[in-house]
Amino acid sequence: MQKVCKKCSGPFEITLEDEVFLKKFEVPAPSLCPECRNQRRWTFRNDRNFYKRDCDLCHAVMISIYSKEKPFPVYCKDCYLSDAFDPLKYGVDYDPTRSFFEQFGEMRARVPRMASYQTQSENSDYTVHSAKNRNCYMGNSFRECEDVFYSDFAQFSKDSMDLYMCSNVEQCYDCTDSDQCYHSIHLENCMSTNFSCLCFDCRSSSNLIACVGLRRKEFMVLNKPVSKEEFEQTWTRFNTDPTFRKDLEEKYKQLRLETPVKSFWEKNSENCSGNYIVNSKNAQHCYNSRSVEDSRYNFDVIDVKDAMDITRAAGGEFLYEVHAMIDLFFSKFCNLCYQSSELEYCDNCQASKKSFGCMSLKGHSNCILNKHYSPEDYEKLRDQIKAQMLADSEYGEFFPSSLSVFAYNESKARDFFPLTREQALAQGYQWRDPEEAARPVQGAQVSADILACEGCGKNYRIIPQELAFYRKMGLPLPHFCFDCRHLKRVALQNPQRLYSRACAKCSAPFETTYAPDRPEKVYCEKCYLETVG
Repeated sequence: MQKVCKKCSGPFEITLEDEVFLKKFEVPAPSLCPECRNQRRWTFRNDRNFYKRDCDLCHAVMISIYSKEKPFPVYCKDCYLSDAFDPLKYGVDYDPTRSFFEQFGEMRARVPRMASYQTQSENSDYTVHSAKNRNCYMGNSFRECEDVFYSDFAQFSKDSMDLYMCSNVEQCYDCTDSDQCYHSIHLENCMSTNFSCLCFDCRSSSNLIACVGLRRKEFMVLNKPVSKEEFEQTWTRFNTDPTFRKDLEEKYKQLRLETPVKSFWEKNSENCSGNYIVNSKNAQHCYNSRSVEDSRYNFDVIDVKDAMDITRAAGGEFLYEVHAMIDLFFSKFCNLCYQSSELEYCDNCQASKKSFGCMSLKGHSNCILNKHYSPEDYEKLRDQIKAQMLADSEYGEFFPSSLSVFAYNESKARDFFPLTREQALAQGYQWRDPEEAARPVQGAQVSADILACEGCGKNYRIIPQELAFYRKMGLPLPHFCFDCRHLKRVALQNPQRLYSRACAKCSAPFETTYAPDRPEKVYCEKCYLETVG
């Protein structure tokens, strides 16, 4: 079935496989293309902007992902989880003469929400969507990390900075899509690579600088063997001599263009498409996914089965159009819901089940618009609402972006779908203009611990732990703020969409995230393994 996206006006296809999923979930065909559906879900996520504000119940100062001017109550974790807050006090009756989303928006605006979602952590207040961390700062989607700063989606890592999509790394800096690496900087798509710098697609190697596609190698620069002394001299010059560094980076870029790349980065996976997929089966159009099975159009997902259109989630089954969930089952159109099941159109709910259109539930069931019903009355009213929503063309889509509480430039949508202020406002998104502070000339040092970003010009602080890390690793101070550094790492990843292309060696056709006009030598898996190993 061919359709035209009602947002970007681009054509997209509802495949037979898609139709099987839609029928299973009992939902109509989506009106947006996969990219626009993902963009809509990302507008509901803020994971890099933290604010100091008072708890609206106990008035203690707290760290929150919600700025002070947000029009709804925000509670500290203790108040939110206490008996002093009962979400059912905010319940309302459903009015069949009005839009469901209008009623849900009005009810939700009165219900308190928790300042920031992070749990079982120590000294990690400036983290969100994270658990079981210690001494972590300015990051999100952390899991069992220690002394990790300025990172996104870091798992089981320690003593590292500026990570993106990394796991099991230690003493690493500015690395993306890498696993099981130690004491390395500027790695991209590397595994078991130690004491290395500026490398791409290297495996089981150590002491590499500016290398591409190596396996089981040691003491190499630009893919050529060097002595231990020459390696150490090159490492020192790279971190202390800007002219030498720039020249080496240019040679590295050329080496990357000359070295074949794999059409699809995956490991231990079967019948999958997308990119960066590990230990998965039957995962189509999935990106940055681990242990995913029988799923489609998923982004940044771990341990999920039988799911479609999921964004940044971990642990769940039988899900459709969901963002930011952990251990959610048999649910649709939910945002930030944990340890729950059988939810639809619910937001910020925990340990709840069989509820529809609810906000901030805590261990409740059979609720609609935060009002409790008997199981029989719940099912009757739920079905009535769904029928009306179908008639009004409301049912079957994720929450509209107009219900996001974040401005577009606060949300993670800008990482993958960047818009200017004018473009965002023209498309109906909110925009937050931060208070302007006096800014020095770009690149200037404001004080001993404050610099001005060479990218955006904003001031940024070097915290003591960060300075100690740079000194231990022998690194210069960064010339860009955390936000600009993060966006540079995001830009290293290929687009999260597939293109038709032919192998540069054998001409076999395949789908890949490398666009046809890109200059890389893209090989099919067979030719890649024969050439690179």
